[in-house]
Amino acid sequence: MSVPGLTSEAQLRYMLQWFGEFSELQREDFLPVLAAARGDKPDQLAATLANLSCQDKPVSLFQCRIKLFNEWYPTWAEEEQDRLIKGVSDMDGEFGVKLQDLIINGPQLNGDTNGVDEAHLPEDEKVKNEPYTNGDHEESVEANGEEQGVPQDNIPVEIAAAS
Repeated sequence: MSVPGLTSEAQLRYMLQWFGEFSELQREDFLPVLAAARGDKPDQLAATLANLSCQDKPVSLFQCRIKLFNEWYPTWAEEEQDRLIKGVSDMDGEFGVKLQDLIINGPQLNGDTNGVDEAHLPEDEKVKNEPYTNGDHEESVEANGEEQGVPQDNIPVEIAAAS
C-alpha cells in the first residue's frame, strides 16, 4: 500500500536511496525486475517476482521495496523512469552495464550459444554452431567446411530450477 500524497518525485528519491542500501545480492535480484519494468515485459516481470516470493517466511524489507517499486514505476512519467535508470547506473556502473544489456538483449536462456541467442544470429553464423551426429561423437561444422570434434562431456549445460 503506497503512502497517500507521496509524489512520484518522492517515490523516485526513495528508490534511489533504497538502491544505495541494497546489498550486491539484492542488486542482482533487482536487476531483472527493473529491466522487465523498463522493457514493458509483464510476463518476464511476473516470472521474476514469483522467484522472489517466499511462501513460508515473513516478507522481507527488500520484498516490500520491490512491491512498492512495481506499484510506483508504471505511474511515473518517462522522464522519472529515465532518471531512475540514470541514477542507479551512476551509483553502480557495472549494474548499469548489466541493465542495458538485459534491456537490449533480454535474459540469457537455456540453449544460448556462448551467451548469444542463436535465433538472433544471421543465417551464415548459425551454420558454425549447428551440431550434427557422426558415429560416436557430436561434431560442429565450421563455415569453411573443416570439422572439429566436440567431446560430449565438454558441452556447457545450464540448468534452471523451476519454482
